[in-house]
Amino acid sequence: MNADLYVPGDGWLHRADPRVKFAMSLALLVLCLIWRNWAFMTAALVLEHAMLAADRVPAERILWVWKILAFVIVMIVVLWPIFDPSGAHELWRWGFLRLTRENLIMAAVMGLRIPALGFACFLTLFTTSQAKLVRGLVALGVPYRAGLTLATSLRYIPVFFGIFQSVSDAQRARGLDLSGGDATGAGSHRGNPFTRLVARFKSYLPIIVAVLIRAYRMSQGVGWAMESRGLGLPGARTYRVRLRMRPADWGLLAATVIGTVATVILMVMD
Repeated sequence: MNADLYVPGDGWLHRADPRVKFAMSLALLVLCLIWRNWAFMTAALVLEHAMLAADRVPAERILWVWKILAFVIVMIVVLWPIFDPSGAHELWRWGFLRLTRENLIMAAVMGLRIPALGFACFLTLFTTSQAKLVRGLVALGVPYRAGLTLATSLRYIPVFFGIFQSVSDAQRARGLDLSGGDATGAGSHRGNPFTRLVARFKSYLPIIVAVLIRAYRMSQGVGWAMESRGLGLPGARTYRVRLRMRPADWGLLAATVIGTVATVILMVMD
């Protein structure tokens, strides 16, 4: 994984105005949050993948998103019927666990909602450079400092993920046991799940400390670099990136509005 969410390219999404991509991602996020319909979630996922493929975003980046979301998706699908035993059409029952057609459908909807929300965000993050991301936020009225802070935070998510992986590999090479085993090497704790969880957390403490130290040093370097470029100095600010809505951008914005309105109408009629 590269140290940036942005994928360099010249596809149609890359060339689109960042403000239009913000509107498109926001529309998908809101619709996925308010409509609990498995057909719509599936359609949204297909649309998002088709747009990324048409923009020629590498398949490994798309698979990377599925990889980081896989654990959350599985946990939601498994746990939803346990915590939501509602439904009139019972399929199976064992003690407090009650599986119904309704809660299984809702578990599937929630499992589809997570990647749909994730790819709605990555439509913009994969296709918008940091400079255009900041410029787009400022053009929408967000203060420059806030826009720069948000863009920089998104920029360093994969950086810290890479640091965590590299530190973990280095500590494993030095013999650190990350399985939560005891000091005598007798294996991992058995019995109480809470005890195993605490032991696993303790085994990761050296890695967490090392990552925090590297993150602090990196933040110092970023802060000094921003100060050397005059961040926070009074006076008018000029921008290298100039935003201008092209006919294609207006067409994409119109398609987004029409699609959103049509989806809301379908939602009301459902």
